Amino acid sequence: MADEPVPGRLGVEMREAVFPDGTKGVITVRAGLPQAEVDALAAEVWTATPTKPDDTPTPRGPSAP
Repeated sequence: MADEPVPGRLGVEMREAVFPDGTKGVITVRAGLPQAEVDALAAEVWTATPTKPDDTPTPRGPSAP
């Protein structure tokens, strides 16, 4: 990633963030947001993400049993 955030179209940018479990990812945020706020937003996304896969059955094609 770039050393300095670069504003994108419509006032947003992709920024690297650290999630509460220590993993890193890239999220889209308002351009110019301080890194502490980027990490706080990443924490909100992380806590809202389900911890287990969805139990909805996957439709199978005609070749599947």
